Amino acid sequence: MKSIHWLVPYQINHNQDISNKNVASIRLRAGLFNLPCFNDFTVSFNENIYDIDEIDYLFVGKFAGNREDLVNTWVEIINLHRGNGKKIFFDYTDHHLDKDTLAGQFYRASLNSNDQIITSSEKLKNHLSPNFKNITIIEDPIEIQIEKVKKSKESSFLFFGHHTNLKYLFNLINNWNSKIQSNLIIQTSEEGMDEIRNQSQHISKPSNLNIQFQLWSIENMLKASTNVSGIIIPGDISDDRKNGVSHNRLITAFALGLPVAATRYQSYLEFDHQFVDIDNQTEFENFLQNPSLYSSRVEMAQKKVKNYTQENIAKKWFNLIK
Repeated sequence: MKSIHWLVPYQINHNQDISNKNVASIRLRAGLFNLPCFNDFTVSFNENIYDIDEIDYLFVGKFAGNREDLVNTWVEIINLHRGNGKKIFFDYTDHHLDKDTLAGQFYRASLNSNDQIITSSEKLKNHLSPNFKNITIIEDPIEIQIEKVKKSKESSFLFFGHHTNLKYLFNLINNWNSKIQSNLIIQTSEEGMDEIRNQSQHISKPSNLNIQFQLWSIENMLKASTNVSGIIIPGDISDDRKNGVSHNRLITAFALGLPVAATRYQSYLEFDHQFVDIDNQTEFENFLQNPSLYSSRVEMAQKKVKNYTQENIAKKWFNLIK
């Protein structure tokens, strides 16, 4: 039986379920290797490998920007595996290669022009194409059931996301122009909660906006989605770190059955005209006042979202080593 190992920046015990990890790069990518199409392989996940000669396929997950201790360890593992004449697959979901970051240092030291690179968006592939030839796009899947479209005229909204997206949300709140009373639920990680506490003095919350903070989890997100009338996904297409994002949050929002206002990232444009341009002040104001006007767009989007089930995306990963 062939073996697959995922390098991930976490200690994960044998047979431990990784589907509940609050890290999308594990849950939505490495986690798919626990699905039935990989039953004929032994699959392991860890930040190290104890017998490199036993590994047939090495997948390198997203490098953690705070793990300086892993740079040399991972580079050594990769070079040993490459020296055995075996393929290496890099899951490249953030553009760090030309950045002065710890992750950038790692990728410059470890990536080889002949390695197989998997990106989560066309934009990331374009960043890499001048220097690498073996690039495959594998999108993030949805991880929830597709809900019936919800229609509500209330001005109540949900934001969920990684702490690195909070700066875009803070900017949006500081420029919140709606004249009507609105509610906003913000769901993020523990790290995000710390950032909110640290930045609270710099956030100019308007008096007509009531904000509630919650830890993100699938369960909390599903619960909150029943009490809101739309989802907001602010961003910045001029930010090189973010303009290659996957469509994960957008398809999740549509799967929740809710109208969406979002920044027009390239990976979102498959759903062009099915979400509101959050950076267009007039469009966004109309969305805030009556999000139910955009419910029919959600129904159209959900027909495409059905293509991104975990089973369908797992087959794309399987085809890499088929």
